[in-house]
Amino acid sequence: MMSVNQREEGYGVYGFHFYDALFNDIANILLLGRDKKTPGTVYDWYGMKREDVGTYVFQYTLSGTGQIQIEGTNYALKPGEAFIVEIPSDHRYYLPEDSDGWEFIFITLVGSKAAECWRFARARNGSVLKISPDSKLIHLLFRIYQDTAEQKITDVYHASSKAYEFMMELYRFVWNLEKSPNDLSIPIAKTLSYIQANYAEPIALNDIAAASGYSRYYFLKQFQKELHMTPIQYLTKIRVQKAADLLLATTHSVNEIALQVGYSNANYFNKVFRKAVGLSAGKFRRNKIPSKIDHLIID
Repeated sequence: MMSVNQREEGYGVYGFHFYDALFNDIANILLLGRDKKTPGTVYDWYGMKREDVGTYVFQYTLSGTGQIQIEGTNYALKPGEAFIVEIPSDHRYYLPEDSDGWEFIFITLVGSKAAECWRFARARNGSVLKISPDSKLIHLLFRIYQDTAEQKITDVYHASSKAYEFMMELYRFVWNLEKSPNDLSIPIAKTLSYIQANYAEPIALNDIAAASGYSRYYFLKQFQKELHMTPIQYLTKIRVQKAADLLLATTHSVNEIALQVGYSNANYFNKVFRKAVGLSAGKFRRNKIPSKIDHLIID
């Protein structure tokens, strides 16, 4: 069952009330809304003084300015910024007196999997996130809101699937899996291009660092900050994916493919491939599953 508190056109808060406790215990939507608070409006939520205990809030600023205090630290919430909090916890979010107004979209989830997701996201990125309005995460949130407004989410199963979809996209955002070269600093983007162009050569860490123009120490620090993996891990990922493509699309021997992706030793290549994929290169080629795919994506 869904209830709605409808405001002016384009805004509204939707409440979900389902009687299947299993899906509520795992992950589901409790509240979803888009709202706009004008100057002088009383809007003030204390995380330790709420009845909706065991819930997890994601709120994204569309325009104007809000404020959140988390464990004594104040953050201004400007367009493109979101906060993630769980209830109960030591926080307070509100419309400050000097704000010209605050427009936002939010989703509140329940369930153990939502708790895991929120706690992981906060531990990795903090409680206040900068998110582009063009990101997949925000597009998804608007799509869930639109589907709800159009009454397309009508049962506990559909609502739970949307909760999971949002959580998975939040995980992707937190892990920086959504980043494109345009989101990276120019020196780091240059190194990705360098790796893509030279993965078949016997390149080493010093070569990759030189392509960035940074010192080796600073390059390593910056690369891991932006991509959450080391340069060698990224190089290995590219080589394994290229090798998988060749295994599926050609009849070249494993030894030949090893050389084509930058490994002079086929035994070492097989060891690396097995660690990344879970199968040796030969078994991967013979396996029934690869016959149904054209390209392997690994993390």
